[in-house]
Amino acid sequence: MTITLGLDLGGSRSKWHATHDDATQTSGSAPPLTAALLGTAQGRENLRALVADLPGRPRAVHAGLPGYGAGRPDAAAIQALLADAFGVPATQLVVESDIELAYRAHFQPGEGVLVYAGTGSVACHLTPDGQLLRAGGHGYHIDDDGAGYALGRAALRWLTRHLDRNEEPAGALATEMRALTSALDWDTVRHFTYGTPGASAVASLAPAVGRAADQGDPVALGILTQAAAVLADLAQTVQHQLPRAIPVVVTGGSLRVSPLFGQAVQQAVPGAAVRFQDHARAAAQLAERLIPAHS
Repeated sequence: MTITLGLDLGGSRSKWHATHDDATQTSGSAPPLTAALLGTAQGRENLRALVADLPGRPRAVHAGLPGYGAGRPDAAAIQALLADAFGVPATQLVVESDIELAYRAHFQPGEGVLVYAGTGSVACHLTPDGQLLRAGGHGYHIDDDGAGYALGRAALRWLTRHLDRNEEPAGALATEMRALTSALDWDTVRHFTYGTPGASAVASLAPAVGRAADQGDPVALGILTQAAAVLADLAQTVQHQLPRAIPVVVTGGSLRVSPLFGQAVQQAVPGAAVRFQDHARAAAQLAERLIPAHS
């Protein structure tokens, strides 16, 4: 069985969507994959695991890959690696950044400004001629404020301030964090935070912040309010590069931690719409365009 494959790859997990020959559709998740990870043994193992999990052989692939850009020195090598892994010719594989894919899932080029808050955060506008205007999205070592990693980091900062003062953390946020870390002493929290490379462990605390906010926890509510202000600033930074104000859509997994987060963002960005699209499915639809008409 052959499939048309869309990939929404990510630093926390990856998603795929496949359209089969008989037009039925399936989807699934896979281990993390980023441009940086593909250069490691772990990344190549994650890629093999993704390919092995697919329901058929791809005939065309459209992939959104974090950290990818056509100007990367290793861009051609990444494309060749993916084409070989999926067994497709170069003409039937498109690789672009996950940011560009997210934009195409919500807008046609030139239509609007997208603010994306997943593990990281970015605002962008794709011009009709393919130029990507952006703010943020430089990775958790530099920014990614307002998104999942930053939500988890803010919760950890609150917790460690209490620990430094020999105070027992209390309230809904402490309860939700304890459920994930198993305990709130420093040794346990340190192992939880640094025991897994990358941003995934810290970002996994974001839902705890959302659940605590839903219970009225003032610390968690403050974290969401501050995050919303950062996302608003990203949107304004991109808008200032444009000749006129255009619609803003805010999306990403971090917005799902609590409906209060979306409300806070809409207060910070008047007129913004909070929407969710399946980016992997959008990628699969884009991949359909790569299939020759005679096939």
